[in-house]
Amino acid sequence: MKTTISLIFLSVYTVLEFVAYMPQIVKLLKTKSADDLSLGYWFTWIAADLCYMAYILLETPELGLIFIVSLDICFLIFVLMLTIYYQKHKKRKRKHY
Repeated sequence: MKTTISLIFLSVYTVLEFVAYMPQIVKLLKTKSADDLSLGYWFTWIAADLCYMAYILLETPELGLIFIVSLDICFLIFVLMLTIYYQKHKKRKRKHY
């Protein structure tokens, strides 16, 4: 019973976490602007997830957790890349004017 409840919580966490990325990704793609985003925030979040991944690999090499954290890291890197791209793109546009 405990394992079933744990898996339900993990599933809900996973779905909510990825749903939480969507508004940020949509906003970045629509506005093509990342002026209000902090690169430090995204780098810190990636570092935290990499530490969590290291913990999982060392302590409980559970394939489900490895998959979820890997997917989370992919989303984080995607948002970070969009943020860097749009911040640099905007700076280049300003230099031309």
